[in-house]
Amino acid sequence: MHIEKIEYGPEKEGSWSQVAFILVVVLTIAAAGITGTIFWKIIFSGPSAASTRQFIEDVGKSLAYLLFIFAAILYLYVKGLLQDEYVTTLE
Repeated sequence: MHIEKIEYGPEKEGSWSQVAFILVVVLTIAAAGITGTIFWKIIFSGPSAASTRQFIEDVGKSLAYLLFIFAAILYLYVKGLLQDEYVTTLE
């Protein structure tokens, strides 16, 4: 039988965690804006405009930007805000 002991590292302090939090908020607002733009383009464009190559490329670029922003938010959350966790097995 083994028992796992979970220890938490020090609280994230300093300017890096504050900058990470601010960037997460700003990037979340940017992601919401890009998502709204994508929906706006899809819903309010006519069928003839929506079937053009330019429209599809624009929506694809917006989705790529959105994916990049989500990856940046996840990275900033894990590196800047999430408290470190150490698991030790006791026997």
